[in-house]
Amino acid sequence: MAPSEITRAGILQAIAEHDRLGPEAFRATYGFHAAAAYFLEHEGNLYDSKAIAGVAHLYDFGVALKPSSPGLSGGLKHAVAWLRREGFTVVAPPKTFHRRVGDVRPARRATGPALHRPVLLLWAIGQALAGAPRMQPWAATRDAVAPLLVKYGQVEDGVDGARYPFWALVRDELWTIEQGQDLNLTSRGRRPTLESLNEVNPLGGLREDDYNLLRSHPDAAASAAAGLILRYFHPLPAGLLEDFGLHELLAGRWPDALRPVLGETFKDRDTIWRAYGGQKMAGIGCLADGILSVFSDDKGPYADGRIPDTNWIAYVGDGLSGDQKLTDGNELMAEHQTAGRPLRYWHKPFQGQFGFETWAVIVQRRLRWGVGEDKLPRREFLWVLAPVPSPERETWPAEVLEALDADTGELHDDTGDYRPSDLDLEAPTTGESDQDAYRRLAQKAEANAERRRGMKKPTLADKYVRDPSARAAVIKRCRGRCESPECAGHPTELTTAGLPILQVDHVKDLAKQGPDVPWNMIALCPNCHALKTYGENKERLRRLLAATARRLHEAMLD
Repeated sequence: MAPSEITRAGILQAIAEHDRLGPEAFRATYGFHAAAAYFLEHEGNLYDSKAIAGVAHLYDFGVALKPSSPGLSGGLKHAVAWLRREGFTVVAPPKTFHRRVGDVRPARRATGPALHRPVLLLWAIGQALAGAPRMQPWAATRDAVAPLLVKYGQVEDGVDGARYPFWALVRDELWTIEQGQDLNLTSRGRRPTLESLNEVNPLGGLREDDYNLLRSHPDAAASAAAGLILRYFHPLPAGLLEDFGLHELLAGRWPDALRPVLGETFKDRDTIWRAYGGQKMAGIGCLADGILSVFSDDKGPYADGRIPDTNWIAYVGDGLSGDQKLTDGNELMAEHQTAGRPLRYWHKPFQGQFGFETWAVIVQRRLRWGVGEDKLPRREFLWVLAPVPSPERETWPAEVLEALDADTGELHDDTGDYRPSDLDLEAPTTGESDQDAYRRLAQKAEANAERRRGMKKPTLADKYVRDPSARAAVIKRCRGRCESPECAGHPTELTTAGLPILQVDHVKDLAKQGPDVPWNMIALCPNCHALKTYGENKERLRRLLAATARRLHEAMLD
């Protein structure tokens, strides 16, 4: 029987078992997690929709569905649709205060985001903490918020500017207005006229449940305020905390109020989502608080990793197949690069858990050739991330600040320096021999190295982000085999992209002034690379590899 054929009788029996066992024991018995998106509502009680649908299958057909059973999900197309078909009510849980604050997305202007709503929200949080009345007359709100909009929101007319968030936050489910029906709207009906607001002088303020939350849980107020500061008022302007009545709440270091905290670990993305909401699957996305996170998994599908000789990160952009575009996650990354705003970097090592590893800022954006999930060559973004101790700019290392100052936001397009066929990603389309390709790539790498040597003040990104043309030359030279004369056996298995398992390494490290050119680079299998890095005879091996790389280089030029 198809999972969708569960009946009302089976559903009622599953509900009865849930009532007998209790929610936790019921879920544990059948292996389900607590619902996060949709709940079955029955006789005043809420039930996990997916779990009820799965267990109803037991009563109808003798076998309960497992959470991973094909055709069973807790979404609108499966469990929700089946339960509603049988006459049951399925509801989505109300959004939390932090989720609704995180969902506030100001309109973009040429000068930056419109900060009307963040300004009013910060002021309202400060008012709640001070014990001010929840509902205040429009005139009082206008007079208090107008100068804040001018000072922190880049608004010329603060009085007129205050009417927009006073009305718009109602749509965001964060604000309530009394006597709203008595207001005259503008011709487009988007907001009340200023004259009408001044005449009616309606009461407005935070929702009662949100106000009570902020009054009773200062940590919730601190987290919400810190999130707004990071998203819209970073770096923190002098005097802002005092002007909004938040100095006592966020005295010391305001980032300490943000959650999650550095070092938190979770089994998987689903667990992170259940704890902090937001994006559940995308590699680049926001948690419920609206702060950007990027996720890196050593199992793939992206080839992210630390840049050798630094703790900086080379992070591949958003998009599994085809040329990556400056949309979705990549667009968010570009916005953060322009603003110099930090983001959360999450990393999952092999056999490990996802951990909030560091805050990071984007110091460079490059375009390179890569392999998509469809095994075809494509242009992909490489975002260079510099780890920082906290979101506070005052704590950032000097080399990070130098890289940010040097970054103009331009795209460094490396795809013209080499071709997909240089990496054996596709069959060559020209009659160029391997030697001719090597000469072309080596010449480009030498020119790039000379250009970097001529920089007056190169940043760490300029020094350590590898030249793809130099690497492509070595890949062409090695013909898919380890170049160490003492190699005891190269793995025959290929990578998920269908390429040999090789690491192109510098014989003399870049950190020791080694040049980023083919004659100082060698292709090694994992075992030989480990011997070069950690072996007791590594110095002898390095000398041998230096001579080998030079010999192979000269042979390709003959």
